[in-house]
Amino acid sequence: MATAFLVAGPVTTAVAVPSPVRCGDTVTSDITLSANLRCTGTALVVKAGGVVLDLNGHSITGSGTGAGVYVAGQAGVRVRNGRISNFDRGAFFAGSINGELVDVTATDNVHNVQTVESSTNLKLTDCTMRRGVVDINTSSGLTVTGTTFNQAGLELKSSSRSPVISGSTFIDSSITYSTNANNGSLTGSKFVRSGISLREADYLTVSGNVFNQGYVKLLNASRNTTIVDNRFSNGDRAVFVQQPSSSVNLRITGNRFTGNRIGVDASDTVAGLEDGITISENTFVDNAVAGILLESSSYYGPYWVRIAGNTLRSNGKASGGRVDSAGRPIDDGIHVNVPVGAPVEITGNITRGNADHGIEAVPGSVVDGGGNTSSGDPSGCLGVTCT
Repeated sequence: MATAFLVAGPVTTAVAVPSPVRCGDTVTSDITLSANLRCTGTALVVKAGGVVLDLNGHSITGSGTGAGVYVAGQAGVRVRNGRISNFDRGAFFAGSINGELVDVTATDNVHNVQTVESSTNLKLTDCTMRRGVVDINTSSGLTVTGTTFNQAGLELKSSSRSPVISGSTFIDSSITYSTNANNGSLTGSKFVRSGISLREADYLTVSGNVFNQGYVKLLNASRNTTIVDNRFSNGDRAVFVQQPSSSVNLRITGNRFTGNRIGVDASDTVAGLEDGITISENTFVDNAVAGILLESSSYYGPYWVRIAGNTLRSNGKASGGRVDSAGRPIDDGIHVNVPVGAPVEITGNITRGNADHGIEAVPGSVVDGGGNTSSGDPSGCLGVTCT
């Protein structure tokens, strides 16, 4: 009897191919872009926690409105490896925690990054922010590492507490700390034609940074600021204390000021109520007008200032004829013009080769703590005794 055999062919299994990501998609799981996106309005909305959005070297480009990536009330969302440009908000975190941008270039957005609604612990790691503000609003715990800001301000607002910025570069950019943006740390970063402004922000430590044509400005009511071990060169007023109403416990110590117009300028206090400024162990070299300028026409400020252990060389040699409110030339290592009896102590400073005085103060206006020295300053010291 003939036997029939059935020969089976190869068995094929259908494989699901992920749909391409499209403008306006809602993201609820990890995705990887396979092509650039060009969108009108918001491009992608993330509505699940722990999602990784890998741009895979591609770009998301907008039409000037909406958000490139909108993270709505989620935790642990990570966006990496690509470019977001030309939106109102490049990356927008609302009520979200532990978000991170890694190796993302955000450029030409109105807000390159924006956080609102108590978003916390956002990280910017090895990113580039260009031509657009990073707006951290009512959000605490920002960490910025290895990120470049180019014509891109960083604004910390409305109780955006505990920002940690390290190893980053700011070019034609600024950082502003305002309204309880407290407990910040700014370390190991570079500032080129860029700087930091504080208004009603407390407990900021600025340490180990390099400022080229840069500055730190204390504008109003900022307490317990420490500026330590930084390098300031080729700027205007490297550290500028302006109208510091209720600013207390400012420490400027161990910094180097070279080739600025003025190293530390506290000449614009206007009846400020600052108390407890310590300027100590700094080096001031070749600053055009003065190494340290302290001036107040009012007895209300400064309350207490200590200038101690600084080294001042070759300052005041290009002052441009600047004078203080009493008409005296400002062209010294240290120049102090305060009312008689103001609690300003000057002690242990070393001055050498400054244009006029090593130290100049109105006689009787300051406390001479002793130990000040002058060498090669044509007019020696006035208001304190220098050996």
